[in-house]
Amino acid sequence: MALTPPKFKVDPTAAMKRLQQSANAAATDRFALASKVMQTQPTGLTAVDTQPKEEVEPISSGSRFDIAQCVPGAIVSVPLHMIDLNDLGPRQIYQSVEIDKIAATITESQDDAAHGYVKDGRVKLIDGGTRVRAAKVSGVDHLDVKFEAEPENPLALYLRARSYNDQRSQPTPIDHAISLRKLIESGAVPNNRVIAEKIPDPSGRPMSESQVSMYMRVSRMPERVLQRMSENPSTTAFTILYAVSEIFEKILDKSQAEDTALSIIDDIRQKDLSKQQVITLVRSKLEGTKHRERSTQQTLSIGNYEGVVKVFAKRGQIELSMKNLPPEQLPELQKALVAKLEDFFKEQQAKTARSSSSEQKT
Repeated sequence: MALTPPKFKVDPTAAMKRLQQSANAAATDRFALASKVMQTQPTGLTAVDTQPKEEVEPISSGSRFDIAQCVPGAIVSVPLHMIDLNDLGPRQIYQSVEIDKIAATITESQDDAAHGYVKDGRVKLIDGGTRVRAAKVSGVDHLDVKFEAEPENPLALYLRARSYNDQRSQPTPIDHAISLRKLIESGAVPNNRVIAEKIPDPSGRPMSESQVSMYMRVSRMPERVLQRMSENPSTTAFTILYAVSEIFEKILDKSQAEDTALSIIDDIRQKDLSKQQVITLVRSKLEGTKHRERSTQQTLSIGNYEGVVKVFAKRGQIELSMKNLPPEQLPELQKALVAKLEDFFKEQQAKTARSSSSEQKT
């Protein structure tokens, strides 16, 4: 006996109505969920922390400065008149290009604080010499300083400053030479042997005592010569510095030695001389000085001005040199000198004429 399947009565209109209601409800739930997500995850991918991040600001500045706030770990905005520079730092010669570069932005922000410590009621810098100079150039009256404990001795001060400087750049051979000389002169280290033991060369390698002696010879060149050599990459290599320093070991006349060195420096720049060419040039200059007449000299001290008169008797030559004269007075000084010389030679000519006339009469 075959079974008859049950029959269901379907109402198409009601079914479609229920399907539409279900779809509308699902859509409503999806949009509500999406709206909730967008409130907390604007990208739809990751949550974004909308809370503002707290920035570390210097504790004080300007007239509100308080030395008591300058404790280790604090970053304080310190008036420039309260700051003392580190004379024993690895940087000794500051180029105007570097100072101007920082000065262009320091008025807006000081991203990197200098490092310093408190001593005798003053702020002593460890590094930051360029930033201080840039602040003065740009008219900024304060510097952000991160404070540390005072270094235990001058050598520790140098080494700490050197570590900060090395993070930015290596010291130049000229800076290194001057720093070593100052460490000796200040008593921070007793001799070249201790320097060789404690202080690496500009590239971080250990130095021998003979290397220290070579740096010391470079450091003894006049400041004017070292400044001129620091201004051009062609004259900052240690081999070039050492070659030029021989001038001051062999020529005893300091003024003549300085003039010779400056002439060599100009030749190096203009002709792009190699190390060997520089050595050859120095030797040729030294050979030439052996045959030169040495001058007799008379120093001048007139008020605040000093100079020297050199007389080369065999050559019939006289030289007058004075430095640091007021530029605005130079034209009048030139006229006065020329007038005096003219009067002198006119008088000499008159004497000669009178002498000749007297001889003819007799």
